[in-house]
Amino acid sequence: MSSISLAHTEDDNKFVLRLEATGYDSDHSSSSSNDNDPFHRLDFVDSNPIPDYGTVSKTTYDLLPQGVELAEDLRGGCGGRIWEAATVMVDYLLWKNKQFENTLFKGQKVLELGAGTGLVSLALALGCSSLNNMVMTDQIPMMNLMQQNIQLNNVQEKVEANILDWGELKDIPEACRAPDVILASDCVYLEIAFKPLIDTLISLANKDTDIYMSYRKRRKADKRFFTMARKYFTITEVLDDPKRSIYTKDRLKLYLMKKK
Repeated sequence: MSSISLAHTEDDNKFVLRLEATGYDSDHSSSSSNDNDPFHRLDFVDSNPIPDYGTVSKTTYDLLPQGVELAEDLRGGCGGRIWEAATVMVDYLLWKNKQFENTLFKGQKVLELGAGTGLVSLALALGCSSLNNMVMTDQIPMMNLMQQNIQLNNVQEKVEANILDWGELKDIPEACRAPDVILASDCVYLEIAFKPLIDTLISLANKDTDIYMSYRKRRKADKRFFTMARKYFTITEVLDDPKRSIYTKDRLKLYLMKKK
């Protein structure tokens, strides 16, 4: 579904969002408008230089001191790097797992949309011992990176990677169907993808499905996604996160969505 992807265009040698050591090029880079350039701040998890392709590093969390081994590679698109909204989701769900005495996700299928590197899925698989059925998904350009990171962390028995193109409802893999929990980290950034993302959530979720969405406000146009989504879902900001007062200063939010 390349028509809604920032990863590639009809020209296989051109990326719509191409990050380089000195910064980035964007098809919208000639405009100073935040509405046209959703990644104008390049809000990575830190300000370190763009990694060499395939660079492997370790990402640690307070409740996951052993960390996640993670390869990053931007050749497949902007999802090949860590974004701050992923850290918000990981921190909260690891904290919630501690509150549930390490029983969070027990007996549940957890599905991640737009997984990119797979950081969220991998961190939860490593940090939540009761989680045994984790499915990370993204488009074809991210598949090799997701599989590489699964192997790096030796979680093949708990985590699998699948291709899931938003809006392609007839092609949803069987492994992705009927999840108990859906995770979507920083998936609201490209306006043309709003409807396909919502259609996919509608198709995957039932009224019992918990949908966690971490998000960074970048543009006024983002409001349109939530206006559309509220027709089908209740959307409640997560208020019990102990780190909420910190990350909200950077326009980061964490929501729980439920199908109406």
